[in-house]
Amino acid sequence: MNNEIPKAVIKEAQNLIDIYGQNLYFLGECDGSDFYLFQFPDDSLTGFPFIYIYDRNNDDAMCITGYDALDIISEFKNRL
Repeated sequence: MNNEIPKAVIKEAQNLIDIYGQNLYFLGECDGSDFYLFQFPDDSLTGFPFIYIYDRNNDDAMCITGYDALDIISEFKNRL
């Protein structure tokens, strides 16, 4: 895994990047996909996290938020 954020993930997160900057961090990988967390600035009042799932096989990304995003974060945390 290199540290470069895939272009498909950047495109999917572009609205948040335009407002807060490119604050995407690699969470881990599972079943051929890479998972990225958008980290809001500390002084931001936000709700649920935004997780971006990058499908390496199809060079495609999608955003997950809400309770599903919390479940994903918990799953990666449990792997530690």
